[in-house]
Amino acid sequence: MVRDAEIDAQLHRILDSSPFAGSPRSTQFLQFCVERAQCGETKHLKETTIAVEVFNRAADYDPKSDPIVRVHARRVREKLEIYYRTIGTNDPIKIDLPKGGYVPLILRTLPSRKTDFADWEEPSVSIAQALVAVPGKHIRRDVPWVSIIAGVLAIALLGVVLVWVLRSGRPEHSAFASELRPLDSLSGNISDPAWSPDGRRLAFTSSDRPGGTPHVYVKDVNSGEVAARLTAGDAAEMHPVWSPDGREIAFARRVDLSHFEVLRFELANATLRPLGRFLTYWLNSADHPALDWSQDGRFLVTAEQTIPSNPMRLVLISVGTGERIPLTSPPVGSSGDVEAKFSPDGQWVAFRRGGLGDLCVVSIRGEQTTPATRLTFDMKGVRGIAWVDHGRSIVFGSRRGRTDAFGLWKIPMEGGTPEPVSPQDFDAIDPGVSSTGNLVLNHRQLVTEVTEQSLEGKAEKQTLFPSEKIDEYPVYGPDGNSVAFISTRSGPTELWLYRQGEQAPRQLTNFQGSGVLVLAPSWSPDGRSIVFSFRQQGATNLYRYDTVGGILKQLTSTRNRDICPVYSGDGKYIYFSSNDDGASRVWRIRADGSNRAEPLFLEAVGGFLPSQDGKWLYFIQAGQALSLSRRNLLDGTTEEVFHASGTPAILNDLAIANGLVYFAVSHDSAADADVLAIDPDTRSVKLVAHLDNLPSVEYSGFSISPQGDKLLSVQTKRSENVFYSAVLAR
Repeated sequence: MVRDAEIDAQLHRILDSSPFAGSPRSTQFLQFCVERAQCGETKHLKETTIAVEVFNRAADYDPKSDPIVRVHARRVREKLEIYYRTIGTNDPIKIDLPKGGYVPLILRTLPSRKTDFADWEEPSVSIAQALVAVPGKHIRRDVPWVSIIAGVLAIALLGVVLVWVLRSGRPEHSAFASELRPLDSLSGNISDPAWSPDGRRLAFTSSDRPGGTPHVYVKDVNSGEVAARLTAGDAAEMHPVWSPDGREIAFARRVDLSHFEVLRFELANATLRPLGRFLTYWLNSADHPALDWSQDGRFLVTAEQTIPSNPMRLVLISVGTGERIPLTSPPVGSSGDVEAKFSPDGQWVAFRRGGLGDLCVVSIRGEQTTPATRLTFDMKGVRGIAWVDHGRSIVFGSRRGRTDAFGLWKIPMEGGTPEPVSPQDFDAIDPGVSSTGNLVLNHRQLVTEVTEQSLEGKAEKQTLFPSEKIDEYPVYGPDGNSVAFISTRSGPTELWLYRQGEQAPRQLTNFQGSGVLVLAPSWSPDGRSIVFSFRQQGATNLYRYDTVGGILKQLTSTRNRDICPVYSGDGKYIYFSSNDDGASRVWRIRADGSNRAEPLFLEAVGGFLPSQDGKWLYFIQAGQALSLSRRNLLDGTTEEVFHASGTPAILNDLAIANGLVYFAVSHDSAADADVLAIDPDTRSVKLVAHLDNLPSVEYSGFSISPQGDKLLSVQTKRSENVFYSAVLAR
């Protein structure tokens, strides 16, 4: 078999890179495997053969007594992971060494000029050429470029910090030339509003219940006709956008856990045409893949994530050819670029960078030509983007009020101080502006509460403590009678504590809206302290609250992101996810904060929990399938415990009790989940509970009591979205 010169060149780039520097055995190992695969000799890529030919072991080598091949295979995988997260982020060829074998996987990562996507899982190697330069205005750069490090998770993760407050009425605001009023016929489980070019019709997504599968609908807002569904089928559809001539609607459709496709629907003859399929491992259901259509009709913009550990990046798609052109290069360690909108003249793209996110603008020539300009610098969030004032300004959803509610804000495209558009503390996201200046926004109303149910009988679940706000991420204390949780009962998110027998929960922290609590808290084994993540001024750090003395202490001081803290079984350490050294990985720090944190390993960066005996770290992985794996904390070996179809029902939430590992899996709807109890030694699996009426991934949470007899979960009490409309002031 003839060897591929491009693959050889890629191999040498990898072996000459810093991750492989000073590691001759790893270099020899990878080179041997790739060269044998290139020559079609994969049958020789066995543990015994590699031991003899690479590591000079004797012919009677026994892999049971000498794990050298497995040890170095793990090191090679870690070095490849680091390489493609840093130096090789935009390399056109990816070389991987899948777990469970020694045959390398070689992928061409950037498809180019493909109109037939039948073989889309192995795209062409040729790289799309840069756009032809077009004249246009330049962004003033008063503020220096600052690299952004934001959250991972996949799985991830960071839409968990959205908190929506229940509001009512028909508010007015000086930013509008007319009253802000609800579109009464458009409410329920709706999102993603998009005006047609003539401003008469509205495309949007809707589902039959909260957390249900969304589909695309179209309605003439000036008529009494019922909204019409665009397509048939069961797959989730999202982000409808109109072609400039109003004849087509493009939208994204979820294919499976790690893929989505972009389709074009021609309205006149109801013709549906695929434009391309894309990889993404982003698991936060509140964040759909970016999608927009340029005003000249030539391009769509979307987001892709070719490798699970890489950040999301924006790509342009040629409507005529299917060609894909990388647009942005987000910094390593960030969650990347999730949503985007073309400027009216088509020369700029405004986008969100990061899980919660800042607003940025990039030229359509891409970041390889000119770095993106960052317009906001406080990571207070971006949820929805619209260009106004003929492209001179941008309206976007952001958390900048006195509570955690999102509102609409406006900023010049050259940068400046954002000004409020929607009324104060009126929850508003997803702005869309028609050619006539008519604004539509999504006003979301949500109330949740924590319920408890027995796992030992058929007793009905009971509300543990009534709520008229948002309660989320409840966690049992070691005594089984205490519950720590996050709530907006006092306005912004704070840490709360409930002890059975007390009349009401008690507020523990008093951050007063200066930041946001992120994901679930964790109890120490002795029940005397609770550790949690708190995001403030763009950085997320670990804090510990002592329940006995009421003392709050900051444990880490990063400018980046420390999240998902969990106590070790003996309470001496806290494991957490951090991107402090660029690559997201698990770190460890002493529980009292007396030492500097130390980096550990890359596999588990979200959804992890140590075993009670301190031997294992269990973690969730999501690719084309969902799996539960564990890493031996003594010798570093990793093994899969269980895998299943479906999606994680709850971000970063595992539970361990009585030697069993529990986690929740959704199948048909994000509002429903099966809680599975897995014996990691026997691999036996038992369905112990079915959860329904879940609010969404970012507001959920479940916990198993230490005795394994009770379960906490978060339920939706009330939920509705209402589209509001107004004419923007000129």
